[in-house]
Amino acid sequence: MEYGSLFCIIWNTFQFPFGGQDCHVIVWCRRLEMKTVPLFPVICVLMAASFELAVQEETVNIGVIVDSTSWSGKIAKTAIKLAVEDVNNQSQLFNGTQMFLHLQEAQTPIETLSADLGEAANVPILSLSVTSPVLSNQRFPYFVRIARSDRVQMKAIAALVKHYGWRNIAFLHSDDDFGSGAMSALRDALRDLHSEIVYTSMMPSTSQKQTIREELYKLKSIKSSVFVVHTPSDLGINLFTEAQEIGMMEAGYVWITTHEFTSLWDYVVNASTMSSMQGLLGVKTHIPNSKQLNDFTERWERQFRLDNPNMKISELNAYGLLAYDTVLMISQAIGKMERNARLSFLKPSSSLSVLANTKIKVFQQGKKLLREIFLTNFTGLSGLVRFDEGQMYGSCYEIVNVVGKSYQIAGYWPSNSSMFLKALPPSFGNKMLRSVIWPGGFVTVPRGWVIPSKLKIAVPVTGWDQLLNVSFNPQSNETKISGFIIDVFHAVVKKLDYQLQYDLVPLYGRSDSHDANELIRQVYLKKYDAIVGDITITANRSEIVDFTQPFTETGLVIVAPTPIKDEANNAWTFLQPFSPALWATTAAFVLYTGVVVWLLEHKTNPDFRGSLITQVVTLIWFAFSAVFYAHRERIHNNLNRIVIVAWLFVALVLTSSYTANLSSRLTAQQITPLINGLGNYKLGYHGSCAGSFLRDKLGMAEKQLDQTSSPRAYEEALSKGAKNGGVDAIIDEIPYVRAFLSGRCGYSMVGRTYRNGGFGFVFYKDSSLVQDFSKGILNLQDSCELQEIEDKYFKDSTNTCSNFQEYATRLDVVSFKGLYLITGMASSLALIIFLFQALYNYTKGAMLSRQEISIWEYIKSFPMYLYHESIK
Repeated sequence: MEYGSLFCIIWNTFQFPFGGQDCHVIVWCRRLEMKTVPLFPVICVLMAASFELAVQEETVNIGVIVDSTSWSGKIAKTAIKLAVEDVNNQSQLFNGTQMFLHLQEAQTPIETLSADLGEAANVPILSLSVTSPVLSNQRFPYFVRIARSDRVQMKAIAALVKHYGWRNIAFLHSDDDFGSGAMSALRDALRDLHSEIVYTSMMPSTSQKQTIREELYKLKSIKSSVFVVHTPSDLGINLFTEAQEIGMMEAGYVWITTHEFTSLWDYVVNASTMSSMQGLLGVKTHIPNSKQLNDFTERWERQFRLDNPNMKISELNAYGLLAYDTVLMISQAIGKMERNARLSFLKPSSSLSVLANTKIKVFQQGKKLLREIFLTNFTGLSGLVRFDEGQMYGSCYEIVNVVGKSYQIAGYWPSNSSMFLKALPPSFGNKMLRSVIWPGGFVTVPRGWVIPSKLKIAVPVTGWDQLLNVSFNPQSNETKISGFIIDVFHAVVKKLDYQLQYDLVPLYGRSDSHDANELIRQVYLKKYDAIVGDITITANRSEIVDFTQPFTETGLVIVAPTPIKDEANNAWTFLQPFSPALWATTAAFVLYTGVVVWLLEHKTNPDFRGSLITQVVTLIWFAFSAVFYAHRERIHNNLNRIVIVAWLFVALVLTSSYTANLSSRLTAQQITPLINGLGNYKLGYHGSCAGSFLRDKLGMAEKQLDQTSSPRAYEEALSKGAKNGGVDAIIDEIPYVRAFLSGRCGYSMVGRTYRNGGFGFVFYKDSSLVQDFSKGILNLQDSCELQEIEDKYFKDSTNTCSNFQEYATRLDVVSFKGLYLITGMASSLALIIFLFQALYNYTKGAMLSRQEISIWEYIKSFPMYLYHESIK
């Protein structure tokens, strides 16, 4: 496994023997083996070494500990040589001080040990190999991570998962801190985007093919087909070779590799291995193109050929560029320290220090150097080099896709973004992006889970033929399943954007929800993949299985007989159109209007004069005859004409409404429910869901309940009635009630609706089909296809029962409130004007008569004035 892990230690404190030279800076370039190694010999070497101070103002010795057996070690070694050369050639970078490079071979992973020693000696430890968040400067203050943290990379992978709509993924990693730290980072990133890791596979880096194949078979059985691979390259190569052999590099699967493996494709993956990785996606650091990068690449290639004459030239990757930029960062940090300031080292002040029994001394300027490193801010060959809260600033990542013998760029992820970009930002230049080619050579985005080869679906048959009907044809030896629920299921399947293979298995004999609960348990045990039937959604059931969106109306309703009531044989039918309040209000306004008309007419109109009895009869006659436009009296007063117009308009509306309502009552038979609620009636029910609701929620006694099982049993129990061993009403779920009422007359739904979950399709827990089926049901509702299926099976009883119609409601005062307000205001206004005119004339006449009268006599004689022509 080659990881290009560059471990750089600024070791100004330590004297490390490199051919007799004391090194002020040591750069550790090694290969990360991903396996447990004994650290005791390494500790012994460090403690036994002679760590004497040897500081020279004009030179700084760089000790490079490199693993020359790895690709990354070779690449970084050449890059560091060129970096030291550039620093020495540009005196302004290092204040004229020269760097000298000393090489040492080493392959032992001692990051944690070095971080501990660095903290004890106040020496900043720079690492280009550690990406796991487990090792950080929060835990080790003098530890400086140059490599981008896995937290940044895992955000890029999470954005990729979100972009393609995958909800669940599996994470494959090596069984070490390198893998576990990345898994924690990916889990956090996915949680923010509402996705999750549903399966974790840990494999030792040295796993053999048989072990890998066994683990792949486990992956093949889980619900997700999106796999994120964070392993060493040797393990990754073997993994994909085995995956191809067992058919896991075919259509439907998604494989994503992290930067640690993707960046080494050019070095460790041959043509044979590349053929087993077709359609794979990889994440790698994006390196912005520049003239400086092109020039350095040419220099690096020339130097690499000199350093490795027997090796095929390889492309410079992000590790080499980051190694180059790290040397520049070291030179700038030391250069920013005070000029002519002598670097000082003292022995540990405490005997309890971990360095007490060693020759390692404490670097007095360590904090200042650490601060200068964290203040680094320049644009290097690898991009922007600066720190953000102690972490190297995250760079842009490329999403690459293996196609043919190479790979192509499929997208980009800018640092700290939650979006995956299909178009390259203008700041990165112009490059054409291509569509992703997925495993199997398909361009359609995989769903993220493997569609089962064939679903085994249970279909419970209960005797409600409109909902589910199973018939057998002995001639063709075929079983036909039909009904409302099956039609909905087939319509949803057609809405899916993939082919779903399934077998419908009819199950006979289910009579209540106890059997339904047992059937749900069989789905939980995965004896069946799903249930298509009249299964009610409940909270208890949803704990062990998943339900789709309800595809029926939800609720329990009451069905009761509605005997015929013949209004034509009722002697008082003519009073039914108006409510008593409306009759009383109409009569009051008739009399009030008559009084107003009489007051305004009787002094001037002979038709309204005569004896007192004659005038009273005339008043009543005119008021009621005006309702039917039958009055003969002529109107002289103009105010009365306004009153009469308003009243005639009200009369027109009242007579028209009365006529229409009475006609409907006399020409059609009426139906009126026997019950209006639950009360103390005896109720029938179907299934334990309704029974439990009546007992537990409504508190009904057992003697009030009677269980029925079919539409025929419904009808028989209702026809008998409670007194003859039947029931007064049936309470059941709306689909059953609609099936029962379809085509049947003499029954209706009464009372309120008691809400419940409705019918839904059942799948085993966390099935990926649930969301697709729920979406399909919503599409059926939006397109009115579900309504068409309902109309096909549930006929409206009001259309089939032509001799019946809904009960005509009485008209009430509320319906005519506005009309009465109009005529009342017109009459009252006319009356007020008349009284003011009469009062004025009466007062004027009294003054002209020059008679002395008291106020009481004045008031008492005014009504007489209204009745007679003049004051008597």
